[in-house]
Amino acid sequence: MGMAQRKRERRELITHLLEQDWDVFGTLKFVNGRTISCATARKLLRAYWNRIDRVFFGHAAERQNTRVPRWCFAHEGSDAENFHVHFLLKSPIADTEHTCCVLNAIWAQHHLQTGPLAKNWIMPVLDRDGAADYVTREYWRMGSATVLDEISWDNTNSAEMAKYEHRAQAQRMERAASPLWLRHAEQALQAQQAAYAADDGNLVVKRGKAPSH
Repeated sequence: MGMAQRKRERRELITHLLEQDWDVFGTLKFVNGRTISCATARKLLRAYWNRIDRVFFGHAAERQNTRVPRWCFAHEGSDAENFHVHFLLKSPIADTEHTCCVLNAIWAQHHLQTGPLAKNWIMPVLDRDGAADYVTREYWRMGSATVLDEISWDNTNSAEMAKYEHRAQAQRMERAASPLWLRHAEQALQAQQAAYAADDGNLVVKRGKAPSH
């Protein structure tokens, strides 16, 4: 596939993403993205997102396919050897910052190979254009393989998700993350927000290793 075609496909993908409803940008890291196998990483990611769906929607996640809307992308870094995942997500609850903390706390506890709280990066979206540009920035090299369709989901709307925002959901979140982990996740979020603000919103881009195309 030629570079011109990939550029065109990437522009189309960005346009599609900007038409969707999402308000969270996230980065899920591994303890060592250079040594984890692709098979292991994808297994951990599938299990993680299935758990996230169950935390927010209980049995409806499997019985009714009520899942958190998300668009996930594989990145490999500048040397194509540092595997990690970026995602755009629609918060399933009104408190978007709390969603960020829950997502980070559950990932950090998910497995010995999943990244710690401070290594991940999960924040409410402040710049939709910048976020869409960033998650697709390795399309020039990976093509459509950067799009992780198997763990993405876009068939649950906000009205449907709002039906589950009640005490049972809050209890599931507390059991999955625990108040202590959530406090640590809140501290990580606050540190990331401060760093982002101090850098005029460019920090997320600077954290990336891949060249922009």
